[in-house]
Amino acid sequence: MYNFVVFSLSRWNIEYGCNIKDICFELSKEHKVLYVDVPLKRKDRWFRKELASVKEVRQRVERKQNLVQVNENLWHYIDDQILESVNSIANNWIFDTLNKVNGKRFAKVITRACEAVGFTEVILINDNDIYNGYYLHRYLQPTLSVYYLRDRLPAMKYWSKQAGRLEPDLVANSDVVLTNSEYLKEYALRFNPKSYYVGQGCDVDHFLLPPNEEKKLDMPRPIIGYIGALNGERLDIDLIFNLASSMTQFSFVFIGNEDHNFLSSRLHELSNVYFLGAKEFGELPGYLYQFDVAINPQKFNEITIGNYPRKVDEYLASGKPVINTKTDAMRPFAGYVYLAETSTEFAELIRIALHENSDIASKKRKDFAATHTWHNSVKEMLKYIDDSINNNGSNSK
Repeated sequence: MYNFVVFSLSRWNIEYGCNIKDICFELSKEHKVLYVDVPLKRKDRWFRKELASVKEVRQRVERKQNLVQVNENLWHYIDDQILESVNSIANNWIFDTLNKVNGKRFAKVITRACEAVGFTEVILINDNDIYNGYYLHRYLQPTLSVYYLRDRLPAMKYWSKQAGRLEPDLVANSDVVLTNSEYLKEYALRFNPKSYYVGQGCDVDHFLLPPNEEKKLDMPRPIIGYIGALNGERLDIDLIFNLASSMTQFSFVFIGNEDHNFLSSRLHELSNVYFLGAKEFGELPGYLYQFDVAINPQKFNEITIGNYPRKVDEYLASGKPVINTKTDAMRPFAGYVYLAETSTEFAELIRIALHENSDIASKKRKDFAATHTWHNSVKEMLKYIDDSINNNGSNSK
């Protein structure tokens, strides 16, 4: 049995699906897992007091509930330590100085958390947190440091100032790098030969069976639908506009929160485009099963090219035909998903998908999605972790 310490860009009590939480639950079936929330930044703590994450820290500390046991082998830890806000700093020296301070503070938080649950030798899993995880292998000296790479943060505007400079070093200094796409594995191999693709899981059981109560969508059919965050950096608004404006007899339904790019887009001018807002996770199958075709019209860029499309597994689990932008991350889905590069191809493939759909094709998609379980993905992760520990001659079990 291993002792895992996990931290992430995502807080534990996040409102939507999160890879690392699913991984923690799966790991905790046979190992002990401590999930440590990254401390709040100073700006958030003092100027965003109404945020749920800020309130949770205050409430947990006031009640002396820094450590909460989630299940028999899984704990969640929150600390009242404050980190400096560094993301907007462009000067390398200033950034590195403050980020090193943050690293030391966070290392002390993790040490306190480990003491609270009695962990000594630990395996540290960093879920794609480039800045806060940059110095931890040096300060904590874990039995094994694992970098879980699932997004190309340097390609995103928010992370563009420093992430591209720091991530190669972080990858190189990690004992093992695990990725959820072949593209990200190939990127990581440039800096660390111990970089491996471990696939990804999905809560397919939530989508495999039709819901007891379907949501009635009051709009003309066929219904072409999308479920997920509506983010202009990831989704191609122009492609969607061209698609919807050329297929006026089709209804295009979008479920999820819109960013400012979507809110201000021309899509709101089209009468056959419907934005239904975000829905609770438990409600999603009720909407998905009303779609005739599900789409994921991504932009083709450094953010999406290697990004594992978790929503596609959810789509496939419902048996629905799926059209997705053709990216490197979609290679494992060949034969189960229609892949397009332009709005014209999207439109053509939507019509083909509607024509070709059948019970046999639906079952084939469901069976394929059912192989993408967190059990299988975590099994792969543990295989490479075991190999690394055994090759290093460690005895941390």
